[in-house]
Amino acid sequence: MDKNIEAVVNDIKTSPKAITIVMGNQKGGVGKTTNTYLIAYTLAKMGIKTLVVDLDPQANSTKTLVLTRSRESDTVEPIDKTLMRGVQEGSLEELPVKILENLYLLPSYIDFQDFTKYLYTHTSNEYEESHLLAPLFEPLKKDYDVILLDVPPFSIEVTRNAAMFSDYALISLQTHEDSLTGAEEYVNTLVSLNEKYDINLEIIGLIPMLHDARSGVDKTIIANAKAEFGEENVFSTIVPQMARVKRFPINGITERDRFDARVLDLYQTVTDEMLSRLGLLRNVN
Repeated sequence: MDKNIEAVVNDIKTSPKAITIVMGNQKGGVGKTTNTYLIAYTLAKMGIKTLVVDLDPQANSTKTLVLTRSRESDTVEPIDKTLMRGVQEGSLEELPVKILENLYLLPSYIDFQDFTKYLYTHTSNEYEESHLLAPLFEPLKKDYDVILLDVPPFSIEVTRNAAMFSDYALISLQTHEDSLTGAEEYVNTLVSLNEKYDINLEIIGLIPMLHDARSGVDKTIIANAKAEFGEENVFSTIVPQMARVKRFPINGITERDRFDARVLDLYQTVTDEMLSRLGLLRNVN
């Protein structure tokens, strides 16, 4: 492990509470979930105790990681309580389930689509609406090194709540015009929340995900993103289209052959760059 990366890992592991990172973009289908669970998987392999929080009622992170757990164990405990149930009961501390060594999941389910209705019937002002989840997640931070949040697109209520208890944001940027617009809208939302609530949430960077490697549009979108957000804020590591990634939601994350290795090696590079950027933000030498 590179010495600079090692220093950041040590900083994260000795922090009194988890570093919380939200994976965002207002547009759907831009690789947020893939980035979330593959970065989490990589962090866990590096010895960093990581919790994936699935805040999306489609529960794609949950499905992929549960399949990953099933692949690794002959006896799998059933998931008998989901995120929405924990919110309703006022505690999330018993919800995380172990997937692999150092990798945990706070699972979601289709019932989380009721969150917005629950939110507006259990709050009386805008501040309460934005801060309903924060006190529920705070007790979890003492148990993990990193918490990664997978948030749904188009849900301003979940976006606001996730931002309130996050330290950093990663933005998944598919090289498609709609994705760039979604990234711009997401950053504007975070800036607005920072100004309104003084949450000091910082953006680690944008991870480019190729939409069509054969198209010149991809290069144009990346160039536009660098012009819009600053070249230094766009990851130098670009995630190409890889057929094997499409199998992970069906089979779980696997390490069987060179195609798996190619994906996981790439995400090691993505994760290393994320950690390097975190080191700069946290002033780790």
